[in-house]
Amino acid sequence: MRSKARNLGITEAYERVADSIPEGLRGSSLVLQGYNWYQENYDTSLSSARKTNGDVLECLILDALWVDGIRPAYHQAAVANVPNVIFDIFLYHPVRPASISCKTSLRERWKQADLEGLALKQVYRAARSILVTLSTEGHRVQKHIDDSNVLGLDQCIVIEEGQSAFDCLLAELRSERFIESQKILPVTAQNVMQ
Repeated sequence: MRSKARNLGITEAYERVADSIPEGLRGSSLVLQGYNWYQENYDTSLSSARKTNGDVLECLILDALWVDGIRPAYHQAAVANVPNVIFDIFLYHPVRPASISCKTSLRERWKQADLEGLALKQVYRAARSILVTLSTEGHRVQKHIDDSNVLGLDQCIVIEEGQSAFDCLLAELRSERFIESQKILPVTAQNVMQ
């Protein structure tokens, strides 16, 4: 059963993509087949299509998480005490949450995900910050991570044909226990002086 990200009101394009994906697909196959169908049926090269391109990729990754039983997953999430950051996908755990930044292409935009990861780790020291991309430039970013030249990102996963990195990530995330976020009281005290 799909997450039906279309219920999030994302885009008409994603509704069509979701309808094109055969039942039973999962992981990188689901993301690649869905995004390839999208590229074949929409002009993704237009600058006006960038936001929709990103929305479609985010929804495909949400569907892949859903199919693999990785939930709850928060889409476009703001996290308490992490100012000015909206995470593409956030998996909550009180000690070791995971943020997933989704990029169709990288250029220098991977640095944004690095900064978001740094901000998250100021609040959750054990947090994982993962960049997922369709761009092979991600291999260069992963090399920066391996060489300790990147502080906020823990991993850069390139989803590509014949590679299992994304499927391995899903297996790792499946072994974690993510939960619904807790309500936070802004102030608690034993005594209140008025």
